[in-house]
Amino acid sequence: MLGAGVFFVWSTAWDKAHSHIFLALGLAALVASLNAASVYQLASNVSRAGGVYSYARVYLPKEFSFIAGFAFVFGKIASIAAIAIIIETYLLPGYFGWPAAVAAILLMTALNLLGINRTAQMAAVLAILTISFIAFTVVSGLSHGISSASFTSSMLMPTSDLSTVSAASIIFFAFAGYARVATLGDEVTDPKKNIPKAIAISLAAVLFIYLLITIVVIGVLQPSNEAMPSAVFKSMLSITAPWFNPWVIDLVVVGASLGSILALLAGVSRTAATMAEDKELPSAFAKRNRFGAPWLAEVLIALGAITLIETSQYTQWVIAFSSFSVLLYYAIGHVSAFMQPKEERRQPRLFAVLGFLLCAFLLINVPGPAAQVSTVIIVVAVLGRYAIRRVAMSRSGN
Repeated sequence: MLGAGVFFVWSTAWDKAHSHIFLALGLAALVASLNAASVYQLASNVSRAGGVYSYARVYLPKEFSFIAGFAFVFGKIASIAAIAIIIETYLLPGYFGWPAAVAAILLMTALNLLGINRTAQMAAVLAILTISFIAFTVVSGLSHGISSASFTSSMLMPTSDLSTVSAASIIFFAFAGYARVATLGDEVTDPKKNIPKAIAISLAAVLFIYLLITIVVIGVLQPSNEAMPSAVFKSMLSITAPWFNPWVIDLVVVGASLGSILALLAGVSRTAATMAEDKELPSAFAKRNRFGAPWLAEVLIALGAITLIETSQYTQWVIAFSSFSVLLYYAIGHVSAFMQPKEERRQPRLFAVLGFLLCAFLLINVPGPAAQVSTVIIVVAVLGRYAIRRVAMSRSGN
């Protein structure tokens, strides 16, 4: 969760919500919490890899699980591309940016191909680096002092337009990841116990960290209603710790981004492999190497993300595509949780209903053309699945 998103979303969210960014953060956190509650409940009863895709196959018709799996894979390929673009922007903007972004994806793909244990070890190192830097930034901001004039009671008053909702859909990008461990399933020890625990701990910790970041960003930078610097951490540290080398910030951003790409590739490839095992994708996607990694799925997903890097001038739109697809994925997760029998439920069905409604509310308000284009792509995928199955049935009948 604490990856590239935390370095990107604040200025974009501020551009839309302005002083109501706390409401946007609260809405994104509420949606993430409800999503986590449903995934927690589902993961406590289903241990198979694939996350919501696998859960939906247990409790819903197969068409819903296909939509969930396809949306997850499609959305997370967009996420990988968006994070690689952030590396391009921070580290080597200009001529060398594209090769750096491509190299990041290829390097993390190679590491993933060596197995989930090496992925987890590297992810831990990158996470420690990111958390240490964020802690330093927050502490230096609080030590420097934040302006109380930057905070007013009007910040907590709802607005009549939907800009705050649009900002929440962008901030949600920085929350995505708490259920990624659920896509690993059988590669986790005692998954019915440890996956729900990991989801709850990670979401609570990150929500606290994001609240501190928002307070420090506003209190130190005191942004106007017009704009906030795009590189908020650089801008903050230039005030609170002017001696801090900007190149170190760039390297931290790159490290956090690599950690995000690493986790994304692991989760997405295993969801694709699980779909292939169920004949929802070509069976070749399920092939694993001697380290247990679904190598063909990893490679093809990496190539898809590299292709999307060409849209670097539309980074916000790429993130919006990701948010839309992932919100749809969790919406299906809520329906799955709603359909669980009483003895499997850990919270009232009302939680799943509210989670579904909020996911739907956010996904129709993502910025740019993401909602319309993503809907068309998913409809085409569903029709393609139906056509392929009809052909296969007619051939078997002959």
